[in-house]
Amino acid sequence: MERGILKQQPTIGRLGRRAAAGPLAALALLAAGLWNLSGPPMWWDEGWTLSVARNWAELGHYGRLLDGQLAPPGLEASFVVTAPVALGFRLLGVGIWQGRVPGVVFMVAALGLMYYLARRLYDRRVAIGTLFVLLLMPMHPQLHPLIMGRQVLGELPMLVYLLGGYACLLAALGRSAWFLPAAIGLWGVALITKAQVLPFWAVSLLVPLGAALLARRWRAALLLGLALPGAWLAGNALVWLWVRLIHGHTLPGAPVQGLYDVTALVLTSFNRTFALYMTALVGLPLLAGLGYAAWRLLRPCDSQSVDAGRDSVRLALLAFTASWCAWFALLSVGVPRYLFPASFVGGLFIAVLLRDLTGGYDLKFTLASASAALRLRVDRRVAGAWLAIALLALTVPITLITLNGYYFSYTNPAATEIAAFLNTQTAPGARIETYESELHFLLNRRYHYPPDQTHVELNRRSLTHQDIAIDYDPLAANPDYLVVGRFARENGLYQPAIDSGAFRLLRSYDGYELYERAR
Repeated sequence: MERGILKQQPTIGRLGRRAAAGPLAALALLAAGLWNLSGPPMWWDEGWTLSVARNWAELGHYGRLLDGQLAPPGLEASFVVTAPVALGFRLLGVGIWQGRVPGVVFMVAALGLMYYLARRLYDRRVAIGTLFVLLLMPMHPQLHPLIMGRQVLGELPMLVYLLGGYACLLAALGRSAWFLPAAIGLWGVALITKAQVLPFWAVSLLVPLGAALLARRWRAALLLGLALPGAWLAGNALVWLWVRLIHGHTLPGAPVQGLYDVTALVLTSFNRTFALYMTALVGLPLLAGLGYAAWRLLRPCDSQSVDAGRDSVRLALLAFTASWCAWFALLSVGVPRYLFPASFVGGLFIAVLLRDLTGGYDLKFTLASASAALRLRVDRRVAGAWLAIALLALTVPITLITLNGYYFSYTNPAATEIAAFLNTQTAPGARIETYESELHFLLNRRYHYPPDQTHVELNRRSLTHQDIAIDYDPLAANPDYLVVGRFARENGLYQPAIDSGAFRLLRSYDGYELYERAR
């Protein structure tokens, strides 16, 4: 008996280490996300969300400020993204790192959900491989979760709600249908987090629904059929409730026309070529993973699975990723960030491809297979080993260089420095003109900026290379100072006013120029 107990102790120890590995990995990712959190330069998109969150936390007003007066919301992220940021400001104070903390938490949660889904849909090795792919193979900074998670953006919160819905769907299909309401609720939140997710999420349910009907899996078909309208209704109900909750604490905004024409449905030859180029440049491993997953799906020996729940969720994730990739390549403006959700979810299929090419991530097997080519033996196993080596050799070094440049090396105090100068070295009644929205939530002076519709016209000029005249006069608000950063500089928004001599350069910061009004 004692000998039997002694034999079990190493097994119990291994189980304990495995149980502790998950929380330790989550803490490590959280620490990595929080490190130097205010260092990376802020995105223009972040600024609107941060300013609305600050006003909501300090003034109880859900909206922006314009020339010192309450203004409606506009270009900020959805309220389900803004609310955690405002809560962070209330608990931790107003600042760059305080506003970015929720994004880091969402990043850790999204990676945890990908691990969970990969383990349930495949096995523990694929789950670990998926984390390897997501952290060491995205070559572009706008595709890396550690970099994206340190920004106040909507992509990772959307992925958390979306992946949480798929996890609950898996439980509903395999265990109890009572998990379906949770999936519907999470998907309802995801649909209002980022507007563009709706068509791809719908495809991800329609494809397995069709497969379930063809296979006469009536229970799976019923649950998927209920989820489609249920999540859409849940999202609309949340918006209806939100509008009533903030009644009296916001102002009606003016609609923005043509935004999708410069981001989601762009048919200009330049953008089509650029999007295809970006797909081939940074999406090659993703395309390989999707192609392999589709091939496995169509193989007769792999299509006769006894686990309808896992089959349906695998197919749903594949349909979501493939449809998003197709949109990015064929219709989107081509900004790499728009590929991030597909790249994140598709990391699962890249991990499966690498597992099968390397004999279960076996280094000895991979090297032995690759070396067979030196003896002029070439077969599918040898070709697969070389493909895995090529994918890793292409992506991992570039990703490490990207992390070094965008994660380890960034210290960017310019935004806080120029805001501190304006807050302390200008008259209390000074008016500042700037379209660098990341400065708005840092300023304690009156600031002015163009209407939201100008953003669409500026995108036509910068993203689609159309020669668009901008009908905006920065002198109309009679500003005392003008701040030009990357966004306005690249769009040439203020260049005519500067060329006219209306402003003179006062100081330069890293990425910003501060001008004083010439009297």
